[in-house]
Amino acid sequence: MSATILITGASSGIGRETASYYAKQGWTVYALARSADKLAELAAENPAQIIPISLDLTDLAAMQAWQRSLPATVHFDVVLLNAGNCEYVEAKDLDLAAFERTFAINFQAVVASTKLFLPKLHAGNTLAIVSSMAHFFPFTRSEAYGASKAAVSYFTESLRVDLADTGIKVCLIEPGFIDTPLTQKNDFSMPFLMPVAVAAKRIFEGINAGKIRLRFPRRLGYLLRILSLLPYGIRTKLAARMKQS
Repeated sequence: MSATILITGASSGIGRETASYYAKQGWTVYALARSADKLAELAAENPAQIIPISLDLTDLAAMQAWQRSLPATVHFDVVLLNAGNCEYVEAKDLDLAAFERTFAINFQAVVASTKLFLPKLHAGNTLAIVSSMAHFFPFTRSEAYGASKAAVSYFTESLRVDLADTGIKVCLIEPGFIDTPLTQKNDFSMPFLMPVAVAAKRIFEGINAGKIRLRFPRRLGYLLRILSLLPYGIRTKLAARMKQS
């Protein structure tokens, strides 16, 4: 019997590439996302391995109904909660709806998915959750996105503590800039931009190795960690200067 993974946000970007990578390694992939068309295209690449599931992760009732429809015998070796979005905001006129949308998919959907799919994991299986390096440093216009990812990282770390006695492994994934349709919308320089295929391989290998935290590109991770150690006033001035450049 092949190993099985469930991946959310599988219709594009990191989720799509990772779903494809796992399928090529012989895994059965439950690929979840809203876009039925994009999921169909993904499944067509490897129809024997990929099971497309069109669901809105912010629709709790629909998620619950699908979870209940799964046979009791179905369990996942890995659940990868990857779905997310980025909306930039203006500090002088904060878009409250943008905050609601961002937290709905980036954080609340992660919590809901954890609740629904945790029963489908056994001791030795892995729950992997994708956050971001964005919360390491105060980037301009990132109040909604960065805050949502900070919440995801803290949730994941705390969850690992409370699941320690279950044998379920919890992996926190914090990517930097990855070349995806999401980052291709950015109009600023993205240091150490990583090809999405490399990111998918890092995720596969890291989870397989039992890592509890993955950060890539490593050079960006090192840089942001160093910046985070600067005195608070200096860090704030540097962030403001970066905004103006």
